[in-house]
Amino acid sequence: MDYKKVFYAPFSTDDIGLYVRSANGVKAFTIASKNPKKEADNLVKLLNDDGGTKYSKVFLIDGTKILTSEASMLVARGWGHLMGAESLNTDEALQTQNDFIDWVIGKIGG
Repeated sequence: MDYKKVFYAPFSTDDIGLYVRSANGVKAFTIASKNPKKEADNLVKLLNDDGGTKYSKVFLIDGTKILTSEASMLVARGWGHLMGAESLNTDEALQTQNDFIDWVIGKIGG
């Protein structure tokens, strides 16, 4: 499945910056950071092409966690939605999530 059918702009965050969601309400990331609201706001700006500061370094860990140069961890979400609401099999869900993560890394890395 094309990840753009599930994860698409405008992305948004909640009041405390714990989650970043796609326009359809699907959780895209959980933010683990010293200042999650700041990191979530920056991520949303970058993903929405609305400014933001790109990270000088971005590392993929365990296939679902993005570590940034700001020592923030972005944990990919949406697995339950892909397997449940979208009825994808494990391989399709994994490929869809991986494609989305690759796109995100390209958007946020400097």
